[in-house]
Amino acid sequence: MTDTWFHATPEGGRNGPMRADDLLRLFQAGRIHGATPVWREGMADWGPLASVATALGLPAMPPPPRAPAQPPPRRGLHWIWIVVLVLAGLAVPVLAILAAIALPAYSDYRIRSGIVQIVADSAPLRMAVARSHAETGTCPATGAALRSGASLPQDASMAGGVAPLLAHPHIGNVWTGRGADGRCAVRIDLEGFDRDDIDSTRLDWSLDPASGAWTCLGTAGARQLPAGCRP
Repeated sequence: MTDTWFHATPEGGRNGPMRADDLLRLFQAGRIHGATPVWREGMADWGPLASVATALGLPAMPPPPRAPAQPPPRRGLHWIWIVVLVLAGLAVPVLAILAAIALPAYSDYRIRSGIVQIVADSAPLRMAVARSHAETGTCPATGAALRSGASLPQDASMAGGVAPLLAHPHIGNVWTGRGADGRCAVRIDLEGFDRDDIDSTRLDWSLDPASGAWTCLGTAGARQLPAGCRP
């Protein structure tokens, strides 16, 4: 059997060939140790230096320690699923809070949008009242129960301004005449919003005879009214 040896390096390479006394000097210098893989011709495979210590004239060495056995995997939920379950549990009250905030906000938005549309749809009627006042100095009156069967005004402009409002799903009655302050006024009663605090309210406009501008005032809550009709 040849006396030519090789030893493995920590980098995965190998050093050699070398004689047994060279291998011995490396061990004595601390450059290799009992667990360092070595090989020479005739060995079936590489083995730790400790396994051939007696062949090299070294004192017997204990075999290199075996790697500790890994504990069996713990059974149970994976930590990712635990996190998912925790987040899901937290999401339920958060969603409930968001819903409690969002639903009333959406209801207010829906009502405000409907009232904004009424303000826009009533503009022709206010223009007709303002024009009549400018020409005659009077405030044309329509009565207070048009939806209940009263006839439309004789004036074509007034009739054209009133008729579309009576078909509006959120308008009850339309009234025009002279208000308590002596100015021309338009009043629209609101309905059909399925909210008791809205269906019993109204929009009131008062005409400034000097400027011809209308002032709007609504009796609904400020959150449901457009900016131009808030108290």
